[in-house]
Amino acid sequence: MIGLWIKGDQAARDSAMNFHRKLLSAIEAQRSQWYISNSTPRCSNDTPWPMATYQSILLQLIFAVLVAKQEAPLDLNLRFQLPDTKYQLLTSLVETCRELGLFSYPNMLAKHHSLAPIALVWVNVEEIKRFGLALYKICRLCTRSALAGTTDSDSSDMRSELLTLSDLDFCMPDSDEMWNAPSSIGAESIRSAIFHQACRDSRDTDNWISQTSGKLYDSRVGLDWI
Repeated sequence: MIGLWIKGDQAARDSAMNFHRKLLSAIEAQRSQWYISNSTPRCSNDTPWPMATYQSILLQLIFAVLVAKQEAPLDLNLRFQLPDTKYQLLTSLVETCRELGLFSYPNMLAKHHSLAPIALVWVNVEEIKRFGLALYKICRLCTRSALAGTTDSDSSDMRSELLTLSDLDFCMPDSDEMWNAPSSIGAESIRSAIFHQACRDSRDTDNWISQTSGKLYDSRVGLDWI
């Protein structure tokens, strides 16, 4: 779908938009299967994390930004304006991830048995970290359409409904070298490399991305820059 859009000719873009509409319709039809609102009773550790679903939603949002880049001007904060339905999909995904505690490193580990293979745990944690950073980047690029006349309070509400640095209770992903390694190298090779690589200490909260928010964000300063 994204490849068709980037290809550039009108026929390819029409096909891409057709796929996009169908996939958005399917996501909305299954909303009850993936969406968790802040009014839902507190989630337990047994609540599933359907990462494939969340990733597919994120791909649709990335595509929506590509379309918005072509069809709508940037606002004064240099954000792309999404149609209301797509902006709501974005905020619903953020809300769901927050309610699950998806971006908490201890929660990531808690999804695995203590005897689970270290390679499996590492891959899953890296997957969630990279998903979280991609979702944060989309949140940084987007805003609602037709925001003329909004107040400072409205702008503050919009910031709070999107993912922020303070939500990311994990450190940066480890090296791309292992993440991009071909599957043919096998689990034992991954396990050995993880042990011998100088990986970040994810247990140290001082290394978490969320810790930077206290230095980079002040609610009294309205400048939208991070």
